[in-house]
Amino acid sequence: MVSALNPQFKQPIVLFGNGEIPSHSIELNTLKNASTILCADGAVDKLLSLEFIPDLILGDLDSLSRNPSDYSCDFIHLPDQSKNDLEKSLEWCYEKNIEKLSLVGFSGKRDDHNMATLFLLAEYSEKMDLILYTNHSTIVCINGQREFDSLAGQKISIISLRPSTKVTSYGLKFPITDTSLDSTTRGISNIAKGSRFSINANGPIWVFLNHTE
Repeated sequence: MVSALNPQFKQPIVLFGNGEIPSHSIELNTLKNASTILCADGAVDKLLSLEFIPDLILGDLDSLSRNPSDYSCDFIHLPDQSKNDLEKSLEWCYEKNIEKLSLVGFSGKRDDHNMATLFLLAEYSEKMDLILYTNHSTIVCINGQREFDSLAGQKISIISLRPSTKVTSYGLKFPITDTSLDSTTRGISNIAKGSRFSINANGPIWVFLNHTE
């Protein structure tokens, strides 16, 4: 067991989960380009099936198909059963001063897990720079202004966590100007006009960049 973030764990860092197996090129390239791969508990077998080797396994270790010592990497035992593997892993990463993290493999399979993942993304995005990659989209939670790379015609959706949040967009086909997205469908399926767009919000919002392939 390691007691602190090993100095060889360098950015970019990916945290891999036990959800739907990644199949989209964006997810797979995120794994391929990672300098460090952290793995949440039993997801290690899926990760190995994709021919990626974790640098560290995090979790209560009750979902492993083998003894932890059988894997050729370090592991951290996080026994708190009141939290799921993602929450425990994010908490550990935050305590180890990891400022930026890509999340892969935390979607699909169960809708309740997907919702919990989005709310954890919102909570920890206030403390860390997080990006969630799924087989269908790239998702971030922002509060303030941020620019995004995009493709012309790419579908962009914005969902506010609070009805009072005012949102302004730049570079989207259907402009949003200092508008409260109090309707849950108001910000769905907008379209990027070119290679970049930006969004400004005075509260937390989810931004979904839907994959074009």
